[in-house]
Amino acid sequence: MKSKAIILLASVLLFSSCIIKSIQPFYLKNSLSYNKALIGKWADQKGGQWEVISMKEEFIKDKKEGLIFSDDDKKAYENYKDGYFINYIKKEKEVSFIAMPFIIDNQYFVDFIPFDINTDAINSLASEHLLKTHSVAKLDVNSDTNVSFSWLSEERIKNLFNESTLRLKHETVGPEEALLLTASSQELTAFLKKYLKADIKDKWKSSDALMLVKEII
Repeated sequence: MKSKAIILLASVLLFSSCIIKSIQPFYLKNSLSYNKALIGKWADQKGGQWEVISMKEEFIKDKKEGLIFSDDDKKAYENYKDGYFINYIKKEKEVSFIAMPFIIDNQYFVDFIPFDINTDAINSLASEHLLKTHSVAKLDVNSDTNVSFSWLSEERIKNLFNESTLRLKHETVGPEEALLLTASSQELTAFLKKYLKADIKDKWKSSDALMLVKEII
């Protein structure tokens, strides 16, 4: 029987468990490539509202306004200055991400890292068990006002492991036996390169695929 804490925890997670998660980033620093096309406010086909802000521009603005930064703030800025801060709201639930854009073989990807999840309703001990993992989505810029995110599906990757066609460090964790990649960023980059070229049916098809339309002011 699920405890109230688990039920509350499930209610604040905005993405379903069918996207693949990783302990390490899916990108290498030399593959980072900022894309200003993502900046702005967006709405997706599932009722989600997105606001994408440049980390670098936000830092410069805060600095001009006299905000004092700690050493940890400065370190975080150096790590993520080429990325975005994303605020995502769906059904009155709000979460923030740090998102890092990168390119592999001329294809854009975005690595998502949860930054702020509202855990006020969760038992404090339960919230201590939350681990902020990485996920990766293929980014397609269809036009100036239309982009799409296609997350790497856990189901597809599990099938590759089951068929013994993929060798990548991983673990299954929790009661639901969720797949968690433990490979290094170098290994994840090499995997994405191979996955892009692989002949796998519907390899980017997922219930978590999102089409975003930009709000025109």
